[in-house]
Amino acid sequence: MSLVSSVAMKRRALACTLLDRLAAAAPTESGAPGRLVYLEESAERDYLLGILDALTFLGALRQTADGFGATVVSPQAGWTLRLLSDLLDSGAPLIADWQSPGVTPGRPSQRPGDLLAALEARRREVLPQAAPVREVEAAVGLISRTEERDDLRFLLTFDADASAWQLPGGRRVRSDASVEATLLRELREELGLPRTRVPDDLSLRPLPPLIAVRDSPTYGVRTRTRFYPFVVTLRHGVPAGAGLRWFDATELRAGRSSDGQRIDAGPLLHLLERADLDLGETPFAPPALRADRTSEPTQFVPHWNAPAHDSGLSSPASLDRGRG
Repeated sequence: MSLVSSVAMKRRALACTLLDRLAAAAPTESGAPGRLVYLEESAERDYLLGILDALTFLGALRQTADGFGATVVSPQAGWTLRLLSDLLDSGAPLIADWQSPGVTPGRPSQRPGDLLAALEARRREVLPQAAPVREVEAAVGLISRTEERDDLRFLLTFDADASAWQLPGGRRVRSDASVEATLLRELREELGLPRTRVPDDLSLRPLPPLIAVRDSPTYGVRTRTRFYPFVVTLRHGVPAGAGLRWFDATELRAGRSSDGQRIDAGPLLHLLERADLDLGETPFAPPALRADRTSEPTQFVPHWNAPAHDSGLSSPASLDRGRG
């Protein structure tokens, strides 16, 4: 190995270490604040300061007054640093071919998700087996009604960030005492329910947990999500709203509504294939049960994003609370 390549490899390792430190200190989706990363005096500090300056120019960092420390501005910025670290460590160039003319059709990069999706796509090309940079936990509710010919329909809510119809629910945040509390909070927010007392206003029947790995429709990065699904039975009916709509199994499996709108209901699709599960409403009687966190969650690859290398998924060792 030449002296030049040895020095370059050392610099690359230093840069990857710094990117990983910054990513680990980023604020989380659940509300945990970010931590300051400070560069101590060393022979490499000038080189690392140049990286901090470049990342600050990118908008991912906020530097201290003396310029020797920085905090990551958001969870999305933290995921970006993780992606950059993986790509830099791989040794592959960020752009595969600088000679090819033309522009890839698409929207201009105006939001963090645009950059994250582009970096993730490149990382997947270079590192197909790379682990998800985002791990989240979510509670979702299955609200159904039976129409003519025993046609079971499910209520979905429109997620403007993902531009798709999804199950009611969302990611768990630090203030949620349990995944049941997460779902009750989300039902109040998304369905406009004035009260969600169990069992006075509704009942919750837990279903087996699920784990999915996919590209987040909201953030564009590879995400491992642990879903806690519940059959929800509302005592006082479902409020009407522009962001609420009923869908049948045909639309759910197609991933499109009858008028062409996108449906993103992976957990429900998987549960529909389970002949042993009753997804219909539960008569009011016993109090709600706690979600079973001891059983091994079923693992599935969402149909809308199912590369072969994800056919075997593993349970997350730790979860940073979140959904889509």
